[in-house]
Amino acid sequence: MIIPGGLSSEASFKDAKFCVQTEFAQRPKPRVTTTISLNGQVVEKVENIWERLPQTEEDREEAEKFLKKQHQQVLGKIKEGREKLASPEWERQEMSTTVKDEFQKVKDELAKIEGVFGWIFVSQDGQMLTHQISEPEKKDAKDLVRRIKDIAFSLPSVARLENFVGGVLDSRRSSVIFLPLRTHFLAVKLDPKVDFKNLVKRIKSVI
Repeated sequence: MIIPGGLSSEASFKDAKFCVQTEFAQRPKPRVTTTISLNGQVVEKVENIWERLPQTEEDREEAEKFLKKQHQQVLGKIKEGREKLASPEWERQEMSTTVKDEFQKVKDELAKIEGVFGWIFVSQDGQMLTHQISEPEKKDAKDLVRRIKDIAFSLPSVARLENFVGGVLDSRRSSVIFLPLRTHFLAVKLDPKVDFKNLVKRIKSVI
């Protein structure tokens, strides 16, 4: 295990001077945490779950790249005078070419499956993309997927189990299947009559 290095900076807004510290935390679950303090008191935290502890230099570099990005985004928000730093709509503006390719493969495969009503794809760095999810559903759906994703990646260490392989929320009108895709996460809303096992097999075959 290789722990990425942290960052510490100061950011000013009007007459206030904030201390901003970003670090990679291991417990209770791996995450990148930015702590914002004013006069020695913590005023807010921004946290993003990291799916696994870094094991290689490549893992460390990837985590440090995201850590620096989150740190700079928080500094920028403070300087702009944003009131809510840890907004549920915290979104990443960039997506790597590799993730774009993987996202497109999943999108193309889901488009071929009859009975799929819509889906939400969450990349490793937390960017969330939706397809055919209505506006009234979107906020609740995003909140639900974030919660399930956090549980899915932290459950094995808490419960001393093997990896989370997926789960289903079922109703008479529709079902939602939750599926980890290596370091990404997918939620698919579909007709309950769809063969879940075949759907999972097809998605995993392209990523």
